[in-house]
Amino acid sequence: MKKIEPILDPNEIKDSIALFKQGNVDLDAWSTLTNNLYSRNSLLSFQNDWITFVNYCREVNVSPLPAAVTAVRRFVEHAAKTRKAASIKRYVITISLMHRVHSLPDSTRHREVRYTLNRLYQEKSDDAGQANAFMLSHLQALTAKLESSEKLKDIRDVLIWTLCFEGMLKRSELAALPYDAPRETDEGFVLAVDDQLIALSDDAKAQVEKWMTASGIFDGPLLRGINKHGHLSDAPMDHSSIYRVFRRAATELGLEGSLTFSGQSPRVGASQELAEAGKTIKEIQHQGRWKSPAMPAQYVGNKTASSEAMAKFKRKIEKD
Repeated sequence: MKKIEPILDPNEIKDSIALFKQGNVDLDAWSTLTNNLYSRNSLLSFQNDWITFVNYCREVNVSPLPAAVTAVRRFVEHAAKTRKAASIKRYVITISLMHRVHSLPDSTRHREVRYTLNRLYQEKSDDAGQANAFMLSHLQALTAKLESSEKLKDIRDVLIWTLCFEGMLKRSELAALPYDAPRETDEGFVLAVDDQLIALSDDAKAQVEKWMTASGIFDGPLLRGINKHGHLSDAPMDHSSIYRVFRRAATELGLEGSLTFSGQSPRVGASQELAEAGKTIKEIQHQGRWKSPAMPAQYVGNKTASSEAMAKFKRKIEKD
């Protein structure tokens, strides 16, 4: 965690607390709060995690800022029912950050919360296991089943599955996509992810165009939440929403109970498809934007290469 100077002026603290207790605060405010030290993707993660916590606090009628020790502990226990250890850890980091920046006692440091976290981390120690692969055949079956639907949620979800698979997107990258990330260039239809342009298929292009027409989006985030009434949110999708989209994929395919897809599943499946097509680990690493070849090597079943790559990557970090 980067060193962020806390707010010290009592009036500024009061105004900032009032703002962030609303939950959905724009990224400019987050950037100012964190002294402009974080990237857009990191700010999006903070924003999404904080919205999740504030929404929970509203449901149980407690204050999110400052948050009582019991409120934080119960939130952690609630999140643990559906979220993995990494997500819970990220939630706690965000809650801790918000309290420290506002010069408030950090409830996450209380022994009651730490004990609960340690217990949950032990129970979820297998979370690091590899996600089930979301393969091209899965994508094709889902597209065939839902492509004629005019429901906004169906159009969005098919686009999410397609972009995540073809672009090998991380959840944070998916959530951060602006409305103009898919674009036409001299080289064809592409998806802009940070400073990289990823080629998309004609099918993906058609799905993007269908989504833009159905949603009416012309600014802001490309992919957004949809409530139970079918109304589109202005806010980007959070990690919980993305998780539900991939859980839905298994249900639609009749695989619920035998396979569990997550936001990581398309990266696993795409890596395996590329390996089958003859791509090298280095080429897969580049296409998936990994810093090390360790993960793609693990995904395609090359455990020796994965172990060697991870050891090399760790040595590089220690040297740096």
